[in-house]
Parts: sequence; structure tokens; C-alpha cells
Amino acid sequence: MNSRDRKNKREMTAQAALALFTCLFLAWFMFAADFAGASPYKGKTKGGSSITFALKGKKVTGIRTVVPTLCLETTGGYASRAGSELFRPVAAGRIGKTVKSKALQPAAMNVGAKATKNYEIRLKKRGSVVSGKLKLNFSFLIPDLWSGAHIYICTGTTTFTARPK
Repeated sequence: MNSRDRKNKREMTAQAALALFTCLFLAWFMFAADFAGASPYKGKTKGGSSITFALKGKKVTGIRTVVPTLCLETTGGYASRAGSELFRPVAAGRIGKTVKSKALQPAAMNVGAKATKNYEIRLKKRGSVVSGKLKLNFSFLIPDLWSGAHIYICTGTTTFTARPK
């Protein structure tokens, strides 16, 4: 390979790197532009827990809160568990609509083991105040060598009110 070929190869490599950088920058810019203009909201649930999310138009993203949850065993002993469960839906909520989604996520009531959580979000807006109802349900199994498996069905519901930060 002579010096002219090496120079051409370096120029082509530099051009490819510049093209890759430009594509990555444009992809990042388009992603950032999608979330630009979203107003952060903060509020309280009926149980006093904090709730945060972002509102852009009628789309609510990044809902983060906890929901009071009750779990009942359905296989014999009918034991119960009560506590708070993380509410972090993967789908965005919409003002004026009920949005349902599901995701495989760790469940606090199941000692952090993953369970398929079913989410339901109902939102409304009056002026700058957003309020709504959050529902969550899931189930999990606890194996037991002596008495068989214990299946728990869990559900949680709360309402909230939030205002712009």
C-alpha cells in the first residue's frame, strides 16, 4: 500500500466517523426534542405519598409513586399481606382517557421478585391541576415443599392531585 492509498483510507475513515457522529447527534436531538417542553408535576396521593410525572399536551409520562396494596392467598390458608407497591407504568397516560398497560417488574410485596403488573391510569385536568385514579394488580406464587404452592393475588388503588412544580 503506497502513501496515496493510506491517505485516501484515512480520509474515508474520518468521513465515516463524521457521518456516524452526525447520525448519533441527530438521533439524540430528536429524542431530547420529544421530551422538551414537558412540564414537571408534583402532588400527593390519597394516602399521602408523593407523585411525580411530566405533562406535555395531553400525554403524561414518567408517573412515579406508591400505591397501597393488599394481597390475598387463594390456595387454602387465605393469608393476607398489606403494604405499598411501586407504581411505575411503562405506557404514557392520556388526559381524558383510561390507559391500560402491563410490564414485568419487581414487586415489593413479593420480596422484589418480578411479577407481571397490570396498570390502569385514568386522568383528568382542570386548569393546571391534574387529578386521577391509579389501579394496579398482579399475582405471584411462593413455592412450599410441605404444603404446596401459595398463590397470592394483589390489588391496589389510589387517587391523586398534582400541580406544576
